Parts: sequence; C-alpha cells; structure tokens
Amino acid sequence: MGLVRLTMTIVLPGHRPKNLNSQERRKLLQWLRMKRLPTANGPSALPAINQRRLMRDLNAIGRIGIGNRGGVTRLVFSIKELRSRQVLIHLMRQAGLKIYIDAIGNIFGRLEGRDAKAPAVLSGSHLDTVIHGGKYDGPVGVIGALEAVRTIGENKIAIRSPLEVVCFVGEESSRFGFSTLGSSLVAGEVHAKDLANAVDAQGTKLADVLSSLGIPAKSLRGLARDPKSLKAYLELHIEQGPILEAIGKRIGLVTSIAAPSRFKVVFTGQADHSGTTPMEMRKDALVAAALLIEFIETTCRRFSSMAKGRVVGTVGAMKIEPGVINAVPGRTELLVDIRAVTAPAKNRVARLVKAQALHIARQRTVGVEVLTIREEDPVPLDKRLLRLTREICDARQIIYEIMPSGAGHDAMQMAKITPAGMIFIPSQRGISHNPLEWTDPDDIGLGTQLLMETMIRVANEKF
Repeated sequence: MGLVRLTMTIVLPGHRPKNLNSQERRKLLQWLRMKRLPTANGPSALPAINQRRLMRDLNAIGRIGIGNRGGVTRLVFSIKELRSRQVLIHLMRQAGLKIYIDAIGNIFGRLEGRDAKAPAVLSGSHLDTVIHGGKYDGPVGVIGALEAVRTIGENKIAIRSPLEVVCFVGEESSRFGFSTLGSSLVAGEVHAKDLANAVDAQGTKLADVLSSLGIPAKSLRGLARDPKSLKAYLELHIEQGPILEAIGKRIGLVTSIAAPSRFKVVFTGQADHSGTTPMEMRKDALVAAALLIEFIETTCRRFSSMAKGRVVGTVGAMKIEPGVINAVPGRTELLVDIRAVTAPAKNRVARLVKAQALHIARQRTVGVEVLTIREEDPVPLDKRLLRLTREICDARQIIYEIMPSGAGHDAMQMAKITPAGMIFIPSQRGISHNPLEWTDPDDIGLGTQLLMETMIRVANEKF
C-alpha cells in the first residue's frame, strides 16, 4: 500500500516522493523499470517522425567501434570516429541536404527555407565517445536532428529559416582532456595556443594529430561563425543521470549547463628502491597524489547540495612513474575535473584543491606543478526557447521536468553566440559513458518529435 501511495505521488505533476530511505528508493526504481509510468501525449497537427528509420540509423552508428562487451569506443580523430562521420555524410546526402565540412571536421547539413538569407536554426551534437562508452551519448542528438530535418523535407513543411544539422568533433575529453573542441572553435572560444596542454595517453599532442590530418593550426582561426548567421541552436540529448527515470517523466527541459575546471597536477618526488629506502626518508609522489584525491572527494561532498552549487569532483586518470612494484613512485600525474552549476562554487572548490596540492607538496617535501587544461563557466540557456518548448509540451500534454544539466554539452559553447536550448530524454538507471547506457526507443522518438516541432516553430516565428 505504501508503494502505491508513492507512485501516485510521482504521477501527479509537480509532486515528488520525499523522505525515502535507500530501500524504499531501490524498490521504487525497480518498479519504475518494470512498468513505465503513463505519460499523456496529445495529438499533433504535424507529421510524425519515422522512429523505425531513426533507430536504424542510430544502430548503424552504434556498431562502429563496438567492442566484445558492447562498449563503444570512437575517440576523436581515430579511424572509427572518422568512419562514423563518413556514415553521417552518406545519410545527409540521402536526405538531400547541402553538406559543408569546416577545417576541423565539423559537418553541417543544410535544408534551405523560403528565405535563404535568413539566419539558420542549427541542431545536432557529436559522434565521438569515451572509451568503452554507450551508443546514445551524442548520436541521439545528431541522428535525431537529421530525422527531424528529413521529416520536414519529405513532408514539404513550410519553413522560413534554413535548418542545419551539425556534427561537432571532439565533444568528449576522453582522448586529449579537452572537451567541446569543435563547438568551441565555431563559437570562437578557443585558439591554437589554448591546445598546448592537450595530450593523449600515448603522449601525442592534439596539435600534432591535427597536423598529421593536414589541419594546420592557422586554419583554426577562421572557424568562428558569425552570430548573425544563426537564429538558434537546439540539442537533443540523453540525460546521463537518474532524475527523469526516478520521477517518471519522459522529457527534461534544460535551464543551464554545469561547466568544468580541468587541470593536471604533477607531483615530483624521488624514485627509490622499495626495499632499501626507509619510510621516513621517502619522497613518494603517489602518496602525495593519494592525499589530494581524498581531499577532492571530501571537499566536493561538502559542496554537493544544490544550494551550494552542486559541485562534483573527479580524478579520472593517473599516471605513475616508474610504475613498477619494487620502486617508490617518483612522479605522479593526475587529471582533475571539478564541475558545478554555478561559477562561484566551482571556482571556490578549484582554488581549494590547487591550494591543497601546494600544501601537500610542502608537507611531504615533493615538487608540484598545476597545469590548466580547460577553464569554463556554467552557462544559462535561453529562456525564450525554454518557454517555447514548454508551450509545445503543454499543448501535446507531455509531462516534463525543468532541470539543469550536470554534464557539459556543445550547447554550452553555442549559447555564447546564439540562443540555445536543450531537450533531455531519460537514461535507464542514470547510466552513461558505459556499455549499459540505454534509452527507450519510444523516448528517443518522443524527444525527436519535440525537437522537430520546436525547430519548425523557431524557423517560422519571430524570435
């Protein structure tokens, strides 16, 4: 009987279960996965997107880079990532879009409107992945935008402004520690000198990879797009978190995007024999790193509430030298990612972490160096686009949630040059960047339909 009362609370708009203990929450989430909550979905005067075709194309992209255990790896500028872009170009050509590829490899597919000189409505995401990731993070936004524009073109729906589908390169930071590369260049937010510390796990510099692909650094200067050429940017994305599933809603409308402070911390001690060096005489760089990792965990927990900025902190990679069992580590390199939904909270925690790194180095008599990789501020999304998508959802009787994004997206860069909005759809169990990443095809279809209707409204209305 208690579970029934909880589910009734969730179904009612504006209500959420409160004061659930961990066991009750686990039972509730299990029930939600077994039986999806009913969500009203009123009729639309516009044609429906082709969900079967949408999932076919998503699965075609998802097979590129798939491993034995179902994980997908398409690191930026790898052969598999380049192959996925070739598939997208083929699909764009089939859809009759005019294709343009810029110097870094961002792909744009354009459907002209009645006024070819009007600013374009742009929508898309990325195709690169993390290592052993899922098949929906990124491609849902690219293929969803393609399906939306295809449906508009096939049904000869009148649009005033041109529509463009975009695939940005290098949204993920998995290879070089540098995120939203392609969209940052389009937004004019990054220059060749900013990529100096971008190096992959093999020690290969991003600048060298670009050079090997025939992309000189000077060619990146002209990638910034004229804001006057854009009317808006819209991005469909899986939530990559558990909130929508937990509250039984199929659509999330995003208010703002958290942003990271990313930096490299290098502790330099003394490599010594592990058997002959007394404990009190060691300068162990790994122990210094471990102390900092614990500090990051403890500090971010203190600032993790929404009232304190929803700060999260991660040490996502570590390199130890000499890296053998019988030697005291003489050098340890950490990659640190601090994020929050407010700039003051993020900056405060980042300063605390950097100060603690210096304190630990002095305390343990080791050297330390802190190298900035990326410094960004959280980005509010456009309130007019949010209001427009709410109007469409209300008219269609789609139950939605107004929410921030804890993950970074290309929309955070595009918001700096044009009005930007995001639509979220649920991630099962909140899992992402993982082979178990999964979103119900019906939710992908609903999100794409909402994206299409929003694009049409933006293209035809004064905005």
